[in-house]
Amino acid sequence: MQKFKKYIKKRFPNFYEILFIFYNFILLRRKNNIKFDGLGLRTSISVPWDRILKNKTSVGFINVKKKLDTKIRSKEFTLSIIENYYSNSSLDDTFDHYEELNFRHYVIYYSSLLAFENTESKNAVECGSADGMGVYFCISNYIKDKKSKIYLYDSWETMRDKELKTEKDLTRKGDYHYLDEKIIKNNLEEFSKFIIYNKGFIPETFEKSKNPDNLSWLHIDLNSSMPTLESLKFFYPRLEKNGIILLDDYGFDQYYDTKIIAENFFENKKVDFLQFMTGQAMIIKREL
Repeated sequence: MQKFKKYIKKRFPNFYEILFIFYNFILLRRKNNIKFDGLGLRTSISVPWDRILKNKTSVGFINVKKKLDTKIRSKEFTLSIIENYYSNSSLDDTFDHYEELNFRHYVIYYSSLLAFENTESKNAVECGSADGMGVYFCISNYIKDKKSKIYLYDSWETMRDKELKTEKDLTRKGDYHYLDEKIIKNNLEEFSKFIIYNKGFIPETFEKSKNPDNLSWLHIDLNSSMPTLESLKFFYPRLEKNGIILLDDYGFDQYYDTKIIAENFFENKKVDFLQFMTGQAMIIKREL
């Protein structure tokens, strides 16, 4: 049997891939053992938000997620970015789509916790905040220090061609027309004393924004390569040693230009680089 599998895999790789996916789908469904299924990921392995877990990272993440779950269910937290991706969604549909992001949110939580515990400034930056869903999992760590400041950068407007410099990026012109600064401010109202909102298009907004002199965590989720590069150029010198950069778009084919930008930027820098199966990449700065 093993020889036959190897033969098929070698001679008919595409057919083998289809059979492999179909086999695993049927097997997992038959065992009714799928622990997570969303955003291109499916696994029967236990998830890090299992309620029986007692490690600090999982317990912290579970507590934050539970709080956000309640806010979304009660409509205290608006997810316009999901509702507009999936038109005519009911609350249950919206919540299901939100659940599909669990692993990405877990990475956000862990990376921000790691940065918070290994740096001094306690400042965090997010470029591309939308409704505030992602940064919610960061803020929960940073509010442990009353001096922490969270700097959020977003146009909260339609994407325009001035920032879209590649053919792939230009396909997203006009996206995110539904974003509104009022929504994120309402969503994150409980953290308002920690947050500085910088509205505008990157990089031109950097000249007029209130920017941190140093920071420990940087999250970039801009869905475009040029603003991603400009964010790296602007904030990397301000990032502390052991500070962390989390790139949301790194592993997705539709954002391949962003991946190349990141590879070139970090090529000669002293960093630790880790890509996750979620498409995210975490970079730890190891130089002053």
